[in-house]
Amino acid sequence: MNQVITLPQSMLERLDKVAQGSHMKPEAIVKQAVADRLDYEEWLLDQVDAGLAEIKAGKGIPHDEFMKRVSAQI
Repeated sequence: MNQVITLPQSMLERLDKVAQGSHMKPEAIVKQAVADRLDYEEWLLDQVDAGLAEIKAGKGIPHDEFMKRVSAQI
């Protein structure tokens, strides 16, 4: 599936500058940037789901206890 996206002129100028400096095609840079962001967002969602599962399993700690532990580390 191919999709057309619209980018602001300022972003296109930055993309062209990076492409020239890195000797990469702008399309390759955009594809890599999107892939990197998707990897991060998927990882983040997995981490949130894991945290919520721990809370549901009773592995969380009360806010006051957390603050005590953080304060002790500072």
